[in-house]
Amino acid sequence: MEPREFHWPMSSFYSRLASLIQPAYTEIARRADIHAGTMRVLDVGGGDGRLAVVLASMYPDVPNITTADAGAMAELARKRIESAGLSERVRSDVQDVHRLTYEDGAFDFIISFGSMHHWRDPAAALRELDRVLSPGGRFAIGDGYGRPAFKEIKESVARFGGTTWTALAYWLGSKDALSLDEVEKAVDESGVAYLKIEAEGPKLEVTGTKPIDARSRPRNGNHP
Repeated sequence: MEPREFHWPMSSFYSRLASLIQPAYTEIARRADIHAGTMRVLDVGGGDGRLAVVLASMYPDVPNITTADAGAMAELARKRIESAGLSERVRSDVQDVHRLTYEDGAFDFIISFGSMHHWRDPAAALRELDRVLSPGGRFAIGDGYGRPAFKEIKESVARFGGTTWTALAYWLGSKDALSLDEVEKAVDESGVAYLKIEAEGPKLEVTGTKPIDARSRPRNGNHP
């Protein structure tokens, strides 16, 4: 996603790095707990499509899953989706999280893993995601924050079966992570009142359920 687009060979390097944290995608998908009746899922900053493929496998009743990222990563995701034989249910789009091309209320569930710290303007991105989330829909945005010690990361990933290599991949990817204060500021400035922040060890989640009577925010990002 904006502002950092991973062109080749960086996109290929990122994909290899992501392979080291493959166990995390299963845990993230499990924690997502996508409810029965959810029809449309958006994976924001979905990289090479690993999470989207796991979601499709874990939740076979969800008919429409979209993974969105910048050009090179979206192309890698398309190839992974095709290889997994999931093209009828999963698609990969080139998108900018700050200005999505989707209609208001286009998705019932929005998930993101390790993408938020790449967003140029996290507050504006959260408002845009709120716009494309349907009333009653849910957010599940996960990222690291700060620069935790390698030992702390290793202990954390071990809880879901991650190895030392998994921990190393997390640690390398945390160099640009937002601070907890920065995430709190972004959520506050977004004006999306139903979002909440949960922090545990090196993990951070921004979650929430959009009120049934909520109206979509205008595309220009204005908010009360």
